[in-house]
Parts: sequence; structure tokens; C-alpha cells
Amino acid sequence: MTTAADITAPSVQTDPTAHPVYREFARFTEEVLAPRAVEIDRTEVPRSHIDGLREIGYHRLFVPEQYGGVKLPPRVVNAINNLLFGADPSTATIVTQHGAPVLPAVTAGTDDALELLPKLASGELIGGAGMGHVRSWPKRRGTIATRVPGGYRIDGVIGWHSGWGLTDVIWLGAVDEQREEFVFGIGFLDDPAISGRILPLTAVYGSRTAELRLDGYFLPDALVTEVVAVQEYRRRDGTRAQELQRAKHLNPDVDEADLAAIPTAGPYGLARAALDDALRISGDDDHLIALSAELETAAATPLPDPHWRAALNELAVRATTAAVVAAGGAALLDSDIAQVRARAAQFLQVRGLAPSVRAAHFAAYSR
Repeated sequence: MTTAADITAPSVQTDPTAHPVYREFARFTEEVLAPRAVEIDRTEVPRSHIDGLREIGYHRLFVPEQYGGVKLPPRVVNAINNLLFGADPSTATIVTQHGAPVLPAVTAGTDDALELLPKLASGELIGGAGMGHVRSWPKRRGTIATRVPGGYRIDGVIGWHSGWGLTDVIWLGAVDEQREEFVFGIGFLDDPAISGRILPLTAVYGSRTAELRLDGYFLPDALVTEVVAVQEYRRRDGTRAQELQRAKHLNPDVDEADLAAIPTAGPYGLARAALDDALRISGDDDHLIALSAELETAAATPLPDPHWRAALNELAVRATTAAVVAAGGAALLDSDIAQVRARAAQFLQVRGLAPSVRAAHFAAYSR
């Protein structure tokens, strides 16, 4: 990978795709990911995709420099992740969650947690997440944390973890029902107390998204990253606070206002790739041009949490549907990328679906 720590690119603020590291990922995406994206959507992301991204330094983008990571302008990292979503949604679903255990490990600050970071930076360990299910408690009991000497025993089901069979460590969540607290920590997926079952998703099936069962998994105190009252967690759930904190850890010198002006990766990437295809097919149709301009305006116009994300997710649905219309009946063939993107846009509607996010989606749909 091109060394990025000392690279300065004056145009990055206006065009992050001009950055040499972005161009390296664009080459890899064009040569390796995009040609197999439709096939991967129906089968599974191969380890060779993860290895290829490791070789060009993708995993370093999530880890602070002092632990072996690389400091890039946040807009460049965001552009890279959007590129991946537009080209190969299943692979993007897995790899963009690699950083999930990183900030928790940094904030935990224990020797056991911090020693994971260089391995996450190098890609020796692949990270993932499995904590969103806790927000359904007490209506649905997912994973239960029971205090035991030296840590917690975790039992139950994590309903959603992408990358099963490729990921090594997981930022997981569970509920201490006695104390009404959420317990978060970093677990090892090769532990025999954890088993998985791939879910038959109709979108991003290739992402190896699985239901995990934990039977007496021991989470030691050294890898507990946070214990928080349920009501306190719910107060902040659905905001971008943790996402912005993670970016600040990666690049302490970055301006916080600039960070807040960068939308969550995913919807823009899907929409942009879909509209670019639609415009090529339809010869610069005026309505498609207007939709493209609406996307660019929306991506550059921050809204209060979580309405910005909901607005962009809704635009991703419209943009990917427009690409299906542009391609006509051929877009419904399982060999066409348009239907892959359209289904992936539906997946974004349920990603990280906190109650406030759900309400923001409903508001966006009812315009």
C-alpha cells in the first residue's frame, strides 16, 4: 500500500478520489471486486478478497498510527468505503465492520485489549460486530451476561454477524438483566462456546451474515470494553457519536466540524454507482441528472442525527430502483449488478436499526 501518513493532497477536501491511496483501491476494486460482485452476492465472499484488501493495507485504515494503522483524511476513507459498497455490497458489508472492535479496545485500555490492535492493523485478525440485538431487550432476549469471577458468562443468540468464517474477533453485546446494564466486550470467534448458522438473506447473501449462539462463553474483564445502564445507552443509540469518536482517534488533528460533515458510508456509494450506470444506459436523461444532483446535495448537507442517514438510505433505494428501470427487464436477471445494488439498498434500511433510526426512516418515506 502507498504510505499515506505523509501524503498531502490539496484536492482531497474537494475530491477525495484524487488521493493516491484511493486510486490504489479503485484499481483493486475494478480488477478484483467488481468483476465477481454478482457471483459473490449469490455465493460467499472468498478469503482471497479479504487477503487482497489486506495486501493493499485496507485494515490499517481502521487503526490508530501508534498501533500500526495509517492516518488518512477521513473523506478519503469514506470515499474508499463508498467505492466498495457500490462495487461489491457483500464484501463491503463484511470489511467495513472490521473496525468495530478497535475503538472499544482503545477505550478499554487493558494490555489484553491493546495487544489486539497491531494484529487488527495488519489484518492478521479480522474484526466484526454483533451487538445491535441488545436494543430489543426486554421484548426479545438475545445474549445474557451473568457476572462470574473475573468477567462475564455470555449465553444466548446474536442475531446478526457478518463475515462468519472470515472474522476472528467480534465486538459483542449482552444484557446483565439483574443490573439492567448492557455489557460490551471483545470476543474470539474460534472459541468452541460460539457456533454460527449462515442466514438465508435476500440481500448481501454473500456477506456470510450469521446467527451466532453462545453457550457459556467467558468474557474476561480485560476484554470488557463498556458496561452501561440500559437507559443511558438508549439515550445515545442511533447517533453518530461513536463513529465520530472513532474517526477522531484515527486522526486526532482533524477538525470535528469536518468529521460531522461526512455521512456514514454505504448509501452514497450504492446510489452513486447505480446512477452512473443508469446515466450511461439512458444517455443523460434529465430526470436522472436531477436525481444525481439531489444525491450530491444530500450527501453534502448534514441533517441532525439520524435523519441524514435516513435521507441518504431512502435516496439509495430510489437511485438503485432508477438503475433497474434504466436497464429494463435485463436488470432482473441474476447476472445483472443492478438487482444486486437494489437489494443491497434494502439491506441498508435495517442496518443499525435503533428506534430513532426507524422513526427517521418512516419520516423520510412519508415525504
